[in-house]
Amino acid sequence: MDKREVRFPEILFDLKLFFKVSIPFIDIHTHHPVNSEEIVSVPSLFLQDVDSKNDIIGPFSTAIHPWHAASFSRGQVRSMLESVIKQPGLIAIGETGLDKVCSADFQQQKLLFELHLEFAENHRKPLIIHAVKSWNELILHLKHSKVPFIFHGYSGGIELTKQLIDLGCYFSVGMSVLKMTPRFHSAFQIIPITSLFFETDNSSGNIEEIYQEVSKIADIPLDRLKIQIKENFENLFTNIELE
Repeated sequence: MDKREVRFPEILFDLKLFFKVSIPFIDIHTHHPVNSEEIVSVPSLFLQDVDSKNDIIGPFSTAIHPWHAASFSRGQVRSMLESVIKQPGLIAIGETGLDKVCSADFQQQKLLFELHLEFAENHRKPLIIHAVKSWNELILHLKHSKVPFIFHGYSGGIELTKQLIDLGCYFSVGMSVLKMTPRFHSAFQIIPITSLFFETDNSSGNIEEIYQEVSKIADIPLDRLKIQIKENFENLFTNIELE
């Protein structure tokens, strides 16, 4: 099955409540959420900071970041995931993934990533992936995954991008589009617009800048681009058609 066709109808809250205008700017991954009449942010929360006793208002994602993998046992993470997995606003597991540059033990990162993947598959949630020099390992999982991967902060080259497109993943791009390298520019041109999201991640930039720059690069009217990203969001996370 093409992972781009997978829908997740079990989302319990009504997304219409969070879209204040018919065509918002959607920030799919941010550590500095700014929700307004024009912007819908999806905060990425560190799992260890989530209070499972209180429902979080609005869509969010959560996981143990690979950088923090050494601080938690598999049992601790399983318990935290079990306590948060039924939160109505939880639309994705992440950011999780593998990072060969950070100091956290790589084998422990793999154990926790596999646990996150297990929960994602059992509860039909997409994964928001942090990947640093670990593509071979992640692609092995992606080939057998029952849920989509969203590679956040993506800026890979053309051969990697072709491989990930063939595997049906999604790409979330951020501030790198404002100073795009020739290598990433070539790769960006082949990403299907139906597989695309935008993010601010941990930057102080704003999501409108990213949309505006992509509108120029891809020669797509801004309103049309906003409609497409909104459709991507709806198709991936819910079968509700927003008005």
